[in-house]
Amino acid sequence: MKTFRLTGILLLMLSLVISCGGSSDSGDNGDDDDTTETTSGLRLVTAGDFDSSASQASLLFRAARVTTGQCLDLEAPITQDDPILEDGLDCDADGGLVAHVTPTQYFIAFKRVSLLGSDGNTSDIELVADTGTLANSEVVEFTENDSSESLVTINPDDLAAGTYSGVEGELYYFELTFPVAGSTRRVRIYMSDDDFPEEGNLGHHQGDITFIDENGDEEGWIDSTWTATATERGEEQNGAGGVDPETGHDRGFFGNEDLWNQDSLQQGPNEDLYVMELDFDDPLEIPDPSEIDDLTTITLTFSVADTFFYEDFAPQNTAEFPGFYPANGGEATAEEAAWAPLAPTATLTVE
Repeated sequence: MKTFRLTGILLLMLSLVISCGGSSDSGDNGDDDDTTETTSGLRLVTAGDFDSSASQASLLFRAARVTTGQCLDLEAPITQDDPILEDGLDCDADGGLVAHVTPTQYFIAFKRVSLLGSDGNTSDIELVADTGTLANSEVVEFTENDSSESLVTINPDDLAAGTYSGVEGELYYFELTFPVAGSTRRVRIYMSDDDFPEEGNLGHHQGDITFIDENGDEEGWIDSTWTATATERGEEQNGAGGVDPETGHDRGFFGNEDLWNQDSLQQGPNEDLYVMELDFDDPLEIPDPSEIDDLTTITLTFSVADTFFYEDFAPQNTAEFPGFYPANGGEATAEEAAWAPLAPTATLTVE
């Protein structure tokens, strides 16, 4: 898998924003090794926002002292975790408190990224062409204090005039580095199912969680707690998402039935892919390619600080139920467990 390393930080608002205007900048011109300056066309940029809203120390202190009934001023209904929630709240009154972990390193694997035509007369533009299999996904790496880097640049001759509504991507996995039971670990969360002949029968189901070593190799599946692992996937890794009714596959510890039973994810036994779609506030107009003089940059920014937002399992902080907290080596699963957001908050901007 090809890895694109990003080299700076780009802080953007956590809402979809469009700012318009022409610009000139360098790009890879569609070739990862091409550093020729590009002054016209369309460029896709990815970036990570590591700005954290709470430190781990304050998170644990607040979670130990805050009780229920503190979400009345939030817009109803609040039934599950949401990135607008503050650490320490319990809006669904189940005894589990909202908290989050901000990783120091973050990867996202794209199988495909497309610019969406807004109507039947405008064809999609493949920003990252379908890689064929999930294992060949394009992997983007974010580290702290990194800024955006071009993922792909498309020359005007390869663009089509039309109106485009947003960006859609098929995601293989998210991978985060954060404290787990006293040490720093890389944790991979699978969002797409690769356990099919067409994908190589790789054995991962939606919601699976595995540890990754420093070489990028898989070390094993997380099994019940953040300190227990299994070398092979079994029934013990079945989480609150239950069994996929299409495939018969046990879903992993990440997510619940509300997540995995969304219409957008019910794509058939050979296409269980996690699809992310972000819309522009206003449609993007691409003129006749012969009239394109400027470089249009689309920036897809992931709010890494909100990537691992969760509500702790209840009951908690007892010998029998140690709570979810990964840093303490707590539970990795529990009945009716729900984690959110189940994809990171992202922004889409056009310059």
